[in-house]
Amino acid sequence: MSVKRVSGIITALLTPLKRDLSLNENGLESLIGFQAEKGIRNFFVMGTYGEGVALPLRTRRELISKLADILPSGSFAIVHVGSADPEAALELARLAGDQGFKAVSSLGPIYHRPTTEALIGFYDYRSKAGTDLIIYNNRGRQGYNISPDAFEAIASEVPAVSGIKDTSYDIEQLQEYVERFGSRYFVAGAGDNLIYHTFAVGAAAHICGISNAFPELPLKLHRSFEEGRYADALTIQSRINRIRKILKRFPVESPEVVREVLKLRGIDAGEPPFHIGGLDEKRRSELGKALAPILRDIENL
Repeated sequence: MSVKRVSGIITALLTPLKRDLSLNENGLESLIGFQAEKGIRNFFVMGTYGEGVALPLRTRRELISKLADILPSGSFAIVHVGSADPEAALELARLAGDQGFKAVSSLGPIYHRPTTEALIGFYDYRSKAGTDLIIYNNRGRQGYNISPDAFEAIASEVPAVSGIKDTSYDIEQLQEYVERFGSRYFVAGAGDNLIYHTFAVGAAAHICGISNAFPELPLKLHRSFEEGRYADALTIQSRINRIRKILKRFPVESPEVVREVLKLRGIDAGEPPFHIGGLDEKRRSELGKALAPILRDIENL
Protein backbone atom coordinates (compact mmCIF):
# COMPACT_ATOMS: atom_id res chain seq x y z
CA MET A 1 0.00 0.00 0.00
CA SER A 2 1.22 3.50 -0.83
CA VAL A 3 1.49 6.10 1.92
CA LYS A 4 -0.81 8.30 -0.17
CA ARG A 5 -3.65 5.92 0.69
CA VAL A 6 -3.07 5.99 4.46
CA SER A 7 -5.71 7.91 6.41
CA GLY A 8 -7.32 8.35 9.81
CA ILE A 9 -5.52 8.10 13.14
CA ILE A 10 -1.83 7.16 13.05
CA THR A 11 -0.20 6.52 16.42
CA ALA A 12 3.11 8.32 16.95
CA LEU A 13 4.48 5.24 18.65
CA LEU A 14 6.53 5.33 21.84
CA THR A 15 9.78 3.34 21.84
CA PRO A 16 9.82 0.90 24.78
CA LEU A 17 13.35 0.91 26.18
CA LYS A 18 15.52 -0.87 28.71
CA ARG A 19 17.73 1.11 31.09
CA ASP A 20 20.74 0.70 28.79
CA LEU A 21 18.77 2.30 25.92
CA SER A 22 18.39 -1.01 24.08
CA LEU A 23 14.98 -1.98 22.75
CA ASN A 24 12.51 -3.57 25.13
CA GLU A 25 11.19 -6.13 22.65
CA ASN A 26 8.51 -7.51 24.98
CA GLY A 27 7.32 -3.98 25.65
CA LEU A 28 7.15 -3.24 21.92
CA GLU A 29 5.09 -6.37 21.30
CA SER A 30 2.73 -5.45 24.15
CA LEU A 31 2.31 -1.90 22.91
CA ILE A 32 1.67 -2.94 19.31
CA GLY A 33 -0.78 -5.60 20.51
CA PHE A 34 -2.64 -3.06 22.63
CA GLN A 35 -2.88 -0.66 19.71
CA ALA A 36 -4.12 -3.36 17.35
CA GLU A 37 -6.67 -4.60 19.88
CA LYS A 38 -8.14 -1.10 20.15
CA GLY A 39 -8.28 -0.60 16.38
CA ILE A 40 -5.10 1.29 15.49
CA ARG A 41 -3.56 0.03 12.26
CA ASN A 42 -1.02 2.67 11.28
CA PHE A 43 2.08 3.98 13.02
CA PHE A 44 4.67 6.75 12.88
CA VAL A 45 7.78 5.42 14.63
CA MET A 46 10.84 7.13 16.13
CA GLY A 47 9.40 10.62 15.82
CA THR A 48 8.96 12.96 18.79
CA TYR A 49 7.02 10.41 20.84
CA GLY A 50 9.40 7.65 19.77
CA GLU A 51 12.38 9.87 20.73
CA GLY A 52 14.28 8.68 17.67
CA VAL A 53 16.83 11.47 17.52
CA ALA A 54 17.71 10.81 21.20
CA LEU A 55 18.36 7.10 20.71
CA PRO A 56 21.56 5.23 19.81
CA LEU A 57 21.80 4.13 16.20
CA ARG A 58 21.92 0.51 17.34
CA THR A 59 18.54 0.87 19.04
CA ARG A 60 16.98 2.49 16.00
CA ARG A 61 18.23 -0.42 13.88
CA GLU A 62 16.79 -2.89 16.42
CA LEU A 63 13.40 -1.19 16.32
CA ILE A 64 13.16 -1.21 12.52
CA SER A 65 14.05 -4.90 12.34
CA LYS A 66 11.77 -5.98 15.19
CA LEU A 67 8.85 -3.88 14.01
CA ALA A 68 8.98 -5.53 10.60
CA ASP A 69 8.44 -8.88 12.35
CA ILE A 70 5.53 -7.95 14.61
CA LEU A 71 3.36 -5.44 12.78
CA PRO A 72 -0.13 -6.87 12.27
CA SER A 73 -1.21 -7.73 8.76
CA GLY A 74 -2.62 -4.71 6.96
CA SER A 75 -0.72 -2.20 9.10
CA PHE A 76 1.36 0.62 7.66
CA ALA A 77 4.34 2.23 9.39
CA ILE A 78 6.17 5.41 8.49
CA VAL A 79 9.72 5.18 9.86
CA HIS A 80 11.23 8.45 11.01
CA VAL A 81 14.96 8.48 10.21
CA GLY A 82 15.77 12.10 11.08
CA SER A 83 19.23 12.61 12.53
CA ALA A 84 21.92 15.25 12.78
CA ASP A 85 24.13 12.73 10.96
CA PRO A 86 23.12 12.51 7.26
CA GLU A 87 24.87 9.17 6.78
CA ALA A 88 23.08 7.63 9.76
CA ALA A 89 19.73 8.85 8.44
CA LEU A 90 20.41 7.35 5.03
CA GLU A 91 21.51 4.06 6.61
CA LEU A 92 18.26 3.87 8.59
CA ALA A 93 16.19 4.73 5.52
CA ARG A 94 17.88 1.96 3.53
CA LEU A 95 17.35 -0.51 6.37
CA ALA A 96 13.67 0.43 6.52
CA GLY A 97 13.35 -0.15 2.80
CA ASP A 98 15.16 -3.48 3.03
CA GLN A 99 12.76 -4.55 5.80
CA GLY A 100 9.76 -3.84 3.59
CA PHE A 101 8.67 -0.43 4.86
CA LYS A 102 7.32 1.72 2.04
CA ALA A 103 7.81 5.18 3.54
CA VAL A 104 10.32 7.00 5.71
CA SER A 105 10.16 10.47 7.17
CA SER A 106 12.70 13.03 8.26
CA LEU A 107 12.87 16.28 10.13
CA GLY A 108 14.75 19.01 8.39
CA PRO A 109 18.30 19.80 9.51
CA ILE A 110 18.47 20.52 13.23
CA TYR A 111 20.45 23.15 15.13
CA HIS A 112 21.54 25.02 11.97
CA ARG A 113 18.91 26.80 9.88
CA PRO A 114 19.05 25.82 6.16
CA THR A 115 18.18 27.75 3.02
CA THR A 116 15.48 26.37 0.74
CA GLU A 117 18.20 25.22 -1.67
CA ALA A 118 19.90 23.38 1.20
CA LEU A 119 16.60 21.71 2.14
CA ILE A 120 16.30 20.43 -1.42
CA GLY A 121 19.79 18.92 -1.19
CA PHE A 122 19.08 17.53 2.27
CA TYR A 123 15.96 15.65 1.20
CA ASP A 124 17.48 14.60 -2.11
CA TYR A 125 20.28 12.88 -0.15
CA ARG A 126 17.73 11.01 2.00
CA SER A 127 15.80 9.97 -1.12
CA LYS A 128 18.72 7.74 -2.18
CA ALA A 129 17.18 4.99 -0.02
CA GLY A 130 14.51 4.47 -2.67
CA THR A 131 11.45 4.65 -0.39
CA ASP A 132 8.65 7.21 -0.32
CA LEU A 133 9.82 10.21 1.68
CA ILE A 134 7.60 12.20 4.04
CA ILE A 135 8.84 15.62 5.11
CA TYR A 136 8.40 16.11 8.85
CA ASN A 137 7.89 19.79 9.58
CA ASN A 138 8.23 20.26 13.33
CA ARG A 139 8.84 23.96 13.77
CA GLY A 140 9.38 23.75 17.52
CA ARG A 141 11.92 20.91 17.39
CA GLN A 142 13.91 21.87 14.29
CA GLY A 143 13.81 25.60 15.02
CA TYR A 144 12.17 26.89 11.82
CA ASN A 145 9.13 26.31 9.63
CA ILE A 146 8.95 24.47 6.31
CA SER A 147 6.30 26.52 4.52
CA PRO A 148 4.02 25.28 1.74
CA ASP A 149 6.17 27.20 -0.74
CA ALA A 150 9.30 25.47 0.57
CA PHE A 151 7.55 22.10 0.39
CA GLU A 152 6.59 22.75 -3.23
CA ALA A 153 10.20 23.65 -4.07
CA ILE A 154 11.50 20.46 -2.43
CA ALA A 155 8.86 18.17 -3.92
CA SER A 156 9.38 19.54 -7.42
CA GLU A 157 13.07 18.63 -7.27
CA VAL A 158 12.90 15.40 -5.21
CA PRO A 159 10.46 12.91 -6.80
CA ALA A 160 10.61 10.59 -3.78
CA VAL A 161 8.78 13.19 -1.66
CA SER A 162 5.27 11.83 -1.17
CA GLY A 163 3.87 14.05 1.54
CA ILE A 164 4.26 16.01 4.73
CA LYS A 165 3.58 15.69 8.42
CA ASP A 166 2.93 19.25 9.58
CA THR A 167 3.52 19.83 13.30
CA SER A 168 3.40 23.60 13.05
CA TYR A 169 0.25 23.91 15.20
CA ASP A 170 -0.87 26.37 12.50
CA ILE A 171 -4.27 25.33 11.16
CA GLU A 172 -4.18 28.00 8.46
CA GLN A 173 -0.93 26.52 7.18
CA LEU A 174 -2.25 22.95 7.36
CA GLN A 175 -5.32 24.03 5.39
CA GLU A 176 -3.04 25.53 2.74
CA TYR A 177 -1.12 22.27 2.55
CA VAL A 178 -4.38 20.39 2.00
CA GLU A 179 -5.71 22.85 -0.59
CA ARG A 180 -2.48 22.98 -2.60
CA PHE A 181 -1.19 19.43 -2.26
CA GLY A 182 -3.85 17.15 -0.78
CA SER A 183 -4.93 15.69 -4.12
CA ARG A 184 -1.38 14.59 -5.01
CA TYR A 185 0.44 14.11 -1.69
CA PHE A 186 -0.13 12.58 1.73
CA VAL A 187 -0.90 15.43 4.16
CA ALA A 188 -1.10 14.72 7.90
CA GLY A 189 -1.64 17.05 10.82
CA ALA A 190 -0.28 16.67 14.33
CA GLY A 191 -0.72 18.25 17.74
CA ASP A 192 -3.35 16.40 19.76
CA ASN A 193 -5.30 19.53 20.67
CA LEU A 194 -6.02 19.83 16.92
CA ILE A 195 -7.26 16.37 15.91
CA TYR A 196 -10.75 17.67 15.10
CA HIS A 197 -9.30 20.62 13.20
CA THR A 198 -6.99 18.35 11.18
CA PHE A 199 -9.97 16.52 9.71
CA ALA A 200 -12.06 19.68 9.46
CA VAL A 201 -9.60 21.22 6.98
CA GLY A 202 -9.54 17.99 4.98
CA ALA A 203 -6.20 16.42 5.90
CA ALA A 204 -6.04 12.69 5.27
CA ALA A 205 -4.58 11.72 8.63
CA HIS A 206 -3.65 12.85 12.10
CA ILE A 207 -0.41 11.57 13.66
CA CYS A 208 -1.33 11.25 17.30
CA GLY A 209 0.68 10.93 20.51
CA ILE A 210 -2.12 10.49 23.01
CA SER A 211 -3.42 7.47 21.09
CA ASN A 212 -0.52 5.50 22.59
CA ALA A 213 -2.38 5.47 25.90
CA PHE A 214 -5.95 6.40 24.93
CA PRO A 215 -6.47 5.06 21.39
CA GLU A 216 -10.20 4.79 21.97
CA LEU A 217 -10.74 8.57 22.01
CA PRO A 218 -8.98 9.66 18.79
CA LEU A 219 -10.50 6.70 16.95
CA LYS A 220 -13.98 7.60 18.20
CA LEU A 221 -13.41 11.25 17.25
CA HIS A 222 -12.40 10.29 13.71
CA ARG A 223 -15.31 7.86 13.37
CA SER A 224 -17.75 10.54 14.56
CA PHE A 225 -16.31 13.01 12.08
CA GLU A 226 -16.52 10.51 9.21
CA GLU A 227 -20.17 9.85 10.07
CA GLY A 228 -20.99 13.56 10.07
CA ARG A 229 -21.53 13.76 13.84
CA TYR A 230 -19.41 16.87 14.16
CA ALA A 231 -20.76 17.99 17.54
CA ASP A 232 -19.88 14.58 19.00
CA ALA A 233 -16.40 14.78 17.48
CA LEU A 234 -15.86 18.22 18.96
CA THR A 235 -17.00 16.98 22.38
CA ILE A 236 -14.40 14.20 22.21
CA GLN A 237 -11.73 16.75 21.25
CA SER A 238 -12.62 18.73 24.37
CA ARG A 239 -12.27 15.57 26.42
CA ILE A 240 -8.83 14.91 24.93
CA ASN A 241 -7.84 18.50 25.71
CA ARG A 242 -8.81 18.01 29.36
CA ILE A 243 -6.66 14.89 29.56
CA ARG A 244 -3.77 16.79 27.95
CA LYS A 245 -4.03 19.46 30.64
CA ILE A 246 -3.65 16.81 33.31
CA LEU A 247 -0.62 15.29 31.59
CA LYS A 248 1.00 18.69 31.19
CA ARG A 249 1.03 19.23 34.96
CA PHE A 250 4.07 16.99 35.15
CA PRO A 251 7.46 18.56 34.34
CA VAL A 252 8.80 15.90 31.98
CA GLU A 253 8.58 15.28 28.24
CA SER A 254 5.13 14.17 27.05
CA PRO A 255 6.27 10.67 26.01
CA GLU A 256 7.45 9.97 29.54
CA VAL A 257 4.07 10.84 31.06
CA VAL A 258 2.35 8.69 28.45
CA ARG A 259 4.67 5.77 29.36
CA GLU A 260 3.33 5.99 32.90
CA VAL A 261 -0.28 6.13 31.72
CA LEU A 262 0.28 2.96 29.72
CA LYS A 263 1.60 1.24 32.84
CA LEU A 264 -1.62 2.24 34.59
CA ARG A 265 -3.43 0.44 31.76
CA GLY A 266 -1.29 -2.68 32.21
CA ILE A 267 1.04 -2.11 29.24
CA ASP A 268 4.81 -2.20 29.70
CA ALA A 269 6.09 0.81 27.75
CA GLY A 270 9.62 0.48 29.06
CA GLU A 271 11.92 3.00 30.68
CA PRO A 272 12.56 6.64 29.75
CA PRO A 273 15.93 7.47 28.19
CA PHE A 274 18.23 8.16 31.15
CA HIS A 275 19.32 11.46 29.62
CA ILE A 276 15.71 12.68 29.42
CA GLY A 277 14.24 11.34 32.65
CA GLY A 278 10.78 10.38 33.87
CA LEU A 279 8.47 10.63 36.85
CA ASP A 280 9.45 9.84 40.42
CA GLU A 281 7.23 7.76 42.71
CA LYS A 282 5.45 10.76 44.20
CA ARG A 283 4.45 12.09 40.79
CA ARG A 284 3.48 8.63 39.56
CA SER A 285 1.06 8.44 42.46
CA GLU A 286 -0.32 11.91 41.67
CA LEU A 287 -0.79 10.93 38.03
CA GLY A 288 -2.63 7.74 38.96
CA LYS A 289 -5.04 9.60 41.24
CA ALA A 290 -5.71 12.30 38.66
CA LEU A 291 -6.44 9.81 35.90
CA ALA A 292 -8.35 7.17 37.89
CA PRO A 293 -11.86 8.39 36.94
CA ILE A 294 -10.83 8.95 33.33
CA LEU A 295 -9.39 5.43 33.05
CA ARG A 296 -12.60 3.95 34.48
CA ASP A 297 -14.62 5.80 31.86
CA ILE A 298 -12.28 4.79 29.04
CA GLU A 299 -12.51 1.10 29.94
CA ASN A 300 -16.31 1.37 29.62
CA LEU A 301 -16.28 2.88 26.12
